[in-house]
Amino acid sequence: MPNDNTLLEDIRIFKNLAEGPVVEVSDIALTYPALEMKSIPGKAALANTISIHLHEFVRDQGIETHYASRAGKQEQAVYETEQLPFDLVVRNLAAGDLVSDFGLEPNYRFPEPLLEFFVRPDRLGKKPTRVSVSHLTAFDLVAPEEINVINDIALRLNDLLTGVFFGIGVQLVDIRMEFGARFDEEDGDPVIMLVSELNPDVMTLQDIRSGKALDSSLAFQGEGPGLEGYKEIARRFKLDSAAAALKRQMN
Repeated sequence: MPNDNTLLEDIRIFKNLAEGPVVEVSDIALTYPALEMKSIPGKAALANTISIHLHEFVRDQGIETHYASRAGKQEQAVYETEQLPFDLVVRNLAAGDLVSDFGLEPNYRFPEPLLEFFVRPDRLGKKPTRVSVSHLTAFDLVAPEEINVINDIALRLNDLLTGVFFGIGVQLVDIRMEFGARFDEEDGDPVIMLVSELNPDVMTLQDIRSGKALDSSLAFQGEGPGLEGYKEIARRFKLDSAAAALKRQMN
């Protein structure tokens, strides 16, 4: 976790408060990997509610994440972690840059989930660099044994989320994950865990029947303000009324 008091990092703001670290989900939407930025007014509360719902779901299934508890309509209390400097994208279907870079047919379904690692860019508008596991270990960005843990978490998480989205009629096309290390004891081994959001900010989601996008990409396609995907996911998870009640309570 960043040590600065407040650090803007795309869709989130990390805050180190006296009572512990907090993540504030913002109204910003960010394309990946092009890294275009756009504000979607009203997104933050919905995205936070969806993320909390899914973090609690995967936690109940035995997957450790940095999420601790809700801290407000846009905030989550999280455990302090040291974030690893790369992203892992798990792809179930071909979409986005995978189609343009490799000439694949859109929505081509992989026989097994495809795992891709990306080193984050140093500025907005610069594409992340697709790298191999050998790059990560050669550059000492992660230990070989940690890669095995990360892959296991990513595949299990993808399997769980694919199933829970299927249950509401949604296809999880791909998901971008970030990982970090939590040090529970001063001399203990670090615990590798998920440290990213779990909502349409970091996922490509499609309605199974119509193929319509239900994620942040709507904001960049000229289809209204881009909030509809978040609203629909919250509605299908039956979270929309809870988010509205929380918003009234916090205002």
